[in-house]
Amino acid sequence: MREPSFLLEAGSRSIKTETTYRSGLRLFADWLQHFNKEGYSLDETWPLLPDRLTTAVILNFRNWLLANRSRSTVTTYISAVVGYLNFLDGQDQLPAKVQLGKLQRQLSRRQVERSQSESVIDLDHARQAIPQIVTYYNELPLPPQNDKYNRRLSLLRDRALVTVLYSTAARISEVVALNRQNVDNGRATYAIITGKGNKPRTIHIRDYAQKAIRDYLRERTDSNRALFVAHSRNAQSARLSITSAHNIVKKAVHALHLHPNISAHDFRHYRATQLLREGMPLEVVQEFLGHSDISTTRNIYAPVLGVHIVSEWLDNVDLSPADAANQENKAED
Repeated sequence: MREPSFLLEAGSRSIKTETTYRSGLRLFADWLQHFNKEGYSLDETWPLLPDRLTTAVILNFRNWLLANRSRSTVTTYISAVVGYLNFLDGQDQLPAKVQLGKLQRQLSRRQVERSQSESVIDLDHARQAIPQIVTYYNELPLPPQNDKYNRRLSLLRDRALVTVLYSTAARISEVVALNRQNVDNGRATYAIITGKGNKPRTIHIRDYAQKAIRDYLRERTDSNRALFVAHSRNAQSARLSITSAHNIVKKAVHALHLHPNISAHDFRHYRATQLLREGMPLEVVQEFLGHSDISTTRNIYAPVLGVHIVSEWLDNVDLSPADAANQENKAED
């Protein structure tokens, strides 16, 4: 049973690290079962079979993550997998078909290639479609009540989830951790949550998000305190997982043919740039996002805002060569 030992070692750094690494490794195991079939066993409590892992399999998992998760999540989850392999290496149990040095070089090279091929500006352009995800779910026809497959409840939940993501610009982990009490069953205008680094912060729930929450909770009959729960037969009323929440966003991304790298985290980026463009001061956006240091907010959004501000000024004051020449001629007259 090697996985718990590795997680105990990770947990010695922080509980958050242990939780994140566990999520990353569990997602890796789920991916192996669904896409690869190798290196996975339903008969084991910890389903990863490390002796069947290869360098190519891990690189394929990273490619899948790049298409389905935010860049920060990709980095964290791949760190969990590589950390697990390093742990096995230290125990002289590294799989024979995993070349750790080669794997780390290829992961680093692909990160550089991705950074060069997809600029901040390109991503900002793709994120302008984020509101369409909310519209997509709001415009889907609502199934009838007493649906034995819970499709009605699932759609109401999905509407509420993407609307809360939009309203709050919160991280997906923060949203799925919300309880009914946090939002006063859809009547609260804000909620106090525990954010990144275990720091308390406030998220703001606008009226359109409050309504979506009330519409969803009104039809819930379970007693689960979680705001968002699963409605499948296999996980009835369990708290919605981060992976399932990501998949709700991805479903709309695929249906709308949006940029394939758009993820739940892009709601956060979209809202920040939207509010900055509308004139919200940087320090207010910092508070809205829950950044402890304003330089974090500035460094992330300065490239996009710089382009926007310069373009706006050029639209107002720039002269074409012909207009500039005419202006010069008039001055001479």
